[in-house]
Parts: sequence; structure tokens; C-alpha cells
Amino acid sequence: MRAGSVLYFGLGLLLVFGANLLKAQDLATTQDVSQLVAALKNPASTDHEKAVACERLAVLGGEDAVAVLKEMLLDPKFSHYARYALEPIPSPAVDQALREALIKAEGSVRLGILNSLGNRRDGSAISIIAPLLENSDLAVVDAAASALGRIATPEAAQILSKALKDTRPATRKAVGDALLTCAERLNAAGQRDLALATWDMLRAADVPLPIRVAALQSLIIARGADGISLWKEQVFSDNEKFFQLGMQVARKLPVEAARPVLAEAVTKLPETRAAVALEVLAEVASKESLPMVRQFAQQGPQAVRQAALRSLAKIGDASDIAILLAASVDSDEQIATAAREALEVLPGKEVNQALVQAASGASRDKLLVILNVLGQRRASEGLKTIREAMRSDDKEVRAAAVAALGKVARDDDIIPLVKELVQTESESERAVLMEALRTACQRVGDREKVAALVAAQLPSAPATARASLLELLGVLGGKTALAAVAEAAKSSDADLQDAATAVLGNWLSADVAPVIWSLIESNAAPRYRVRLIRAYIRVARQLSVPDQERLEMCRKALSVAERPDERRLVLDVLRRNPSAESLALAAQLVAQPDVREAACDAVVTIAEKLNQNVPGLKEALQAVLQHGTNAQVRARAEALMKRFP
Repeated sequence: MRAGSVLYFGLGLLLVFGANLLKAQDLATTQDVSQLVAALKNPASTDHEKAVACERLAVLGGEDAVAVLKEMLLDPKFSHYARYALEPIPSPAVDQALREALIKAEGSVRLGILNSLGNRRDGSAISIIAPLLENSDLAVVDAAASALGRIATPEAAQILSKALKDTRPATRKAVGDALLTCAERLNAAGQRDLALATWDMLRAADVPLPIRVAALQSLIIARGADGISLWKEQVFSDNEKFFQLGMQVARKLPVEAARPVLAEAVTKLPETRAAVALEVLAEVASKESLPMVRQFAQQGPQAVRQAALRSLAKIGDASDIAILLAASVDSDEQIATAAREALEVLPGKEVNQALVQAASGASRDKLLVILNVLGQRRASEGLKTIREAMRSDDKEVRAAAVAALGKVARDDDIIPLVKELVQTESESERAVLMEALRTACQRVGDREKVAALVAAQLPSAPATARASLLELLGVLGGKTALAAVAEAAKSSDADLQDAATAVLGNWLSADVAPVIWSLIESNAAPRYRVRLIRAYIRVARQLSVPDQERLEMCRKALSVAERPDERRLVLDVLRRNPSAESLALAAQLVAQPDVREAACDAVVTIAEKLNQNVPGLKEALQAVLQHGTNAQVRARAEALMKRFP
């Protein structure tokens, strides 16, 4: 509750913030309680000063502050501040003040005082709170019940228990929630029997099901060993809510008590529930449950088998590989998928080596699974097995090996893959090889060395493979790769130019900018000039570039951009990076008819982001007003002119 009080207090400070801030700051730091009390008594104090004084009294206040705070309790404006200050003060006078105020209070003030009495657990307030449980205002009933639940004495529990018979459902819900709190506090205070009786009563009461479920959970856990029979009733209950409660509570019970009940549930409950029970059993009694889990992983109802396979993924080890491999090629695809997923995450250092051993003599279908799993596990232990499988005559096995190698490859595996890529005439094999190489190239150790080896394949590679090699150079990145792609962009081969300029357009580092500009400036690839200009602008727009360098790139791009589309892209870069220089550059385009509106919007947006008078601002805004036709943009420009005349 205190967190909520702090939130509302902070909001209140904003609402009543007034003049004389210096005095309020003094109050916020003073250690003198008398100054704070005097501020509250002083008619000249502002609302803000009073609020700050209350905040400070919550830290420093004692019995000498109670009287002045008491006078504020019934004031709708300051009641919350007064309660905030009073609640931490360890004095019976506070409780007396709150009780007296409750008798007279109405509306939100009454609700707040009930909350404070509950927070302070004032047992003497029970007699004046209890009648409010019959109030016609449900908000009052809820606050009164909540207060009694937090006071949590036997008397409060008795009053709340009687109120459970109220004919109004909303009242019973409020009282039920309060009794949950009451019972927890009674149990924590050593009054276990009363707490147990309260929970026992609640689980059968006419209250919403979530309250009954919560009461039942607390009752079972509090009873400990004596609660097992009651818990078992829930495990075998026809009601899904109570069954789920049984599964949830199982995790909080002694393993020795929970294990036999869960094992029985696996064999006796319907399939879907048995599956849940098996997973819970594996979670709470992993070692003891392994025999049953392994049994059901091999045979049983589908849902239970899937649960067993999921459980093996968590509690199994290398000795379970045979079971999982058998299931991974099951005719039931759901079973097979669950087994493969389990193999991918099966814990233990020995698992990878066990998979390698299983590959020897494995059936074709199992070998395909093993290769995929070795790749997914990034199992370097499987490199030899994967390389051998790449020499298989079976295309599917070879493809699985290639895919796996992409995930575990070392630098010296990449060139053999590249050579296969260059040599293959099969589109499907090329696709598999490319996917593997993309993955492998992201993980290389020496990028420059690998890039040089890949680039060396370009001159002799057939046309069908060159675009793929250039794409791999783009994935690798670095100086060597960039130089090779740039050289390809200058080629007289149109297809090579196409592929190279496309790769440059997606380069991931800003060092590509000078290379692209050189190609633009020399008109080395006239057919793809627009693509290169857009690629150059993309670097300025998306990659990390120093501000002045970005601005210069925008100037260069504008000098060669013949189409309005590219000039609009430059304007977007300027809009995203506001400065006096970008404002001036955008203003130069305002008079150009084909980008006029975009330029006007960019100028105004930059000026708004700068939010200060910079050199050239007035002239730029005047240009917008002179050439712009969009009414909204013009209105924004006029507002800026007035703000920065």
C-alpha cells in the first residue's frame, strides 16, 4: 500500500504546486519538526508548502505533529497528505485521530481513512469498521473488508466470516478477498488453527472460484503432510481449476509425498491430464521419475509420450539418445518433432559425442536427424561425421551435412563449401550451400583471410555462381571483401555489375560510402547509377556516420540526384539529423517544384526539433511561407516565426 501512497502523493504534489518554491525547498530539507508543524498551522502557507511539510513529517513526525495533522483529516484536499504523514508515527494518538475522523468522514476521505486504519492494524477500530460492511456503497464495503482483513485479529476474522453470508455477491467477494489476507496474517502470527479454519471455510463458501482455489492452496500447503489427502482430491477432481491447482501445489509439497500421487495420476487420469501430471512429476522428482518418463517416451498415449519426450529434454542424459532417436523417426510427426527438439537441448557434456557414436551404423532417417541435431547443438565434436556425410551419394544426406557444417564450420571448411557452390549445377544444392555459407561466414575468425580466398574464386567461377560469391563477400565484410565487390561493380559484365551494386547497397558498415561515391563520380556503372545514389544516401540515413561527414554526403548526393525521389530521401536524412547546416541545405530545395512540399516540411520539422534561433532560421521559414502551399506546414512555420522573431 505504501507504494501506492507514494504514487498518489507525488501526483498530488504536481497538482498543488504553487508559488514560493524556495520556502518549499527549505521545508523539504529541514530536520526541525516544529518548522513543519508551524507551516501547516500558518494560514499564509501555500498548498504546495503544506504538501511538502506533510511529506517531510512522514519521515520525521512524532506525537507532537499528530494534533495539526488530525485537523486536516477531513479536508478533501489534504486528507491524503495528512494520512501519509500520520501512518508511520508510532503513537496511539494517531489511531485515535483516525477513528474519530472515520465516524465523520464521507466519500473518498472515508475510504482513505479505512485504508490507513487497515495499514496500522488498529484492533480498536474494529467496532466502528464492522457496521460499514452493510453499507449500500460497495466501495465502502470493499474498503472496510480490506481494512479488517489487514487488521487480522480473531475478532476481525469472526466479523468477516459472518459477513460471508451477505446476500450481495460483491460483498461476499470483497469479504472473501479480505479473509484470504486475514488468514495469511493469522498464520504468520502463530494462530495456525484459526487460519486453517478460515481457509477451510472459504474453500466451501459462496465466493468466486479464484478465492476458493486460493484458500484451498493455502490450506493444503499450511497443513503440510496432513494436507496430502486433500491435495490428492484436487489432483483427481473433475473440475479443471482444482486439477490445475493440484498440479501447482505439487511443486510446493515434499517430494516423497507428491511422487506416488503424481505417478498414480499418470496411469489413471485421462490422457491430457496424465500428460500434465507426468511433466510435473519429472519436475518435482526428476531422478526418481526417470524410469516412468523413459517408459512413456517409448510407448503410451500420444499426449503422454510428448510430455515424456519434453521431460527427457530437461532431466535426461546421453543414455537417452537411443530412445529419442527411435522416437525422432516415428510415423507420428508430433512425436517425431518432440523427440528432435529434445535431442537439440538434451543436457550433458557427453551428449554430442554420444550422437557422433550413434551416427555410425545409423539408418538413413536417423542419420538425417543426427546431422541436423549436431548442427543445431553447434557440436564441433561432430565435424568429422558431418564432413564424411558430405561425401554421401544420397543427396538428402549430403544436404543435411552441408546445413550442419554451416553451423559448426571452422574457417578452413568454408573454401571447400565455396568450391562446391561454384561447381554445382543444381539450383536446390546451391540454395542449401548458400544458406550454410551465410551462417558460416557470420562466424569466421579471420574475415580478411577468408574474404581473400572467396574473392579468388570469382574470376574462374561461372556466371551462375558469381552473384552468390559476391553476396558472401557482403556477409563477410571488411576491406578485402569491399575491394573485391567494388572491382566487380566496375566490370563490363552487366550481370556482375548488377550483383555487385546490389551487395554494395546492403553493405553493413559506413566504410562503403567512399567506394560508392567513387563509382558514382566516375560513372563506372551507368546502368545502376540510381541504385548507387540510393545506396550512398542509405549510408547517411541508416549507418553510423559523423555529423559533418553525413552533411557532406547529403550535399554530394544532391549534386548528382537527378530524380525527385532521391532528393526526397536526402531531405529525410536532413530531417532526422537537425542542425543549422541541415536547415540551410533543406531550405535550398524549397524553390524546386518537384520536391517543394517535402522541402518545406523538412525545414519546419528541423526548426521545431532545434527549438532555438539559429543562423538562417528566419530566411528558411520565410522561404517556406513564400513557396509552400500546405496550410498546416505554413501554420507551423508562422508559429515558429512568432516564437523566434
